[in-house]
Amino acid sequence: MTVNVQSGDTLYRLAVRHGTSVQAILGVNPGLDASRLRPGQMLQLPAPAGATGSPNRVGGAVVRPASIRVQAVMPVQGRITTPYSAAHIGLDMAAPFGTQIRAVLGGTVRESRFDARTGWGWTIVVDHGNGYASRYSHNSANLVRVGQRVTTAQVIARVGSTGNSTGPHVDFRVYFAGSQVNPYTLYN
Repeated sequence: MTVNVQSGDTLYRLAVRHGTSVQAILGVNPGLDASRLRPGQMLQLPAPAGATGSPNRVGGAVVRPASIRVQAVMPVQGRITTPYSAAHIGLDMAAPFGTQIRAVLGGTVRESRFDARTGWGWTIVVDHGNGYASRYSHNSANLVRVGQRVTTAQVIARVGSTGNSTGPHVDFRVYFAGSQVNPYTLYN
């Protein structure tokens, strides 16, 4: 089966919409650069589980995979002081000191530490699966530990100005397959 990429589509959104995974889509589209999807591009989709000509059956009932769309949330309610650009591959969101920072999607905490080497200050990285991760930096306090599972919108930190920072804000970044991508791809 093929799909025509529409404006605003990401591999993650396509995977959720079609009941598959980002890795499975990449597997049937060798050489695909996930950061360069464009409207009108045709992608192959993997065959659904049990697509051998007969539907999945359990005790005479037909079982079809269901999908649940989870909407990402913004990490803070605040003013964007530095938008996404080639020079700043993330969003700086100003908010009062101590404002709650929420996980944009559920996942597993991969980092929760003070990063003095790069100037991030108190930083959290959450692995959301399917190749996606998010980073929250300059926090005044990290409220989660490495290995902890978090849910969408769970409070994980508090806004601060640690590291190389000029005022209270969160530097929010999104990664796909290890490369930084526009955070707005989670919300389209």
